[in-house]
Amino acid sequence: MNNKFPRVLALIVVVLFAAQSCRGRAAHPVKVVHSEDKQVTCKAIQREAKQITREVRAMMPIIKKKDTHRGYLMMAGALLIVPWFFLDLTDPEKIEANALRRRYNHLADLAGKRKCGFKIPRLKKFDFDHLGYERGGR
Repeated sequence: MNNKFPRVLALIVVVLFAAQSCRGRAAHPVKVVHSEDKQVTCKAIQREAKQITREVRAMMPIIKKKDTHRGYLMMAGALLIVPWFFLDLTDPEKIEANALRRRYNHLADLAGKRKCGFKIPRLKKFDFDHLGYERGGR
């Protein structure tokens, strides 16, 4: 019986690591600069900026919910190691939100250079990046 126990334990650890590697999804960030940015009109800039604003606002509750869930798993993992195997450390939503912010700020720069009749305010950095949270905005 003692001889089988280490094998079973090793098998459990391997299965849990394999399950962790399948956790989460890949991030699909938008490109900051597009090739058609040279010919884009002011109206198209304004329309895309509004669309990005809507997308970022829709992503924020999802990011906060996942971070809360991750916090609970980390606290439970402090007592039991198994919950740590179910953590999603990829943060695809944060990576995508930061890419959208950079695209939005690029559009704001384009609107300023083209002297469009409107002003797009630049987005400050979020209180998180895809590497973790920081106190206050940057």
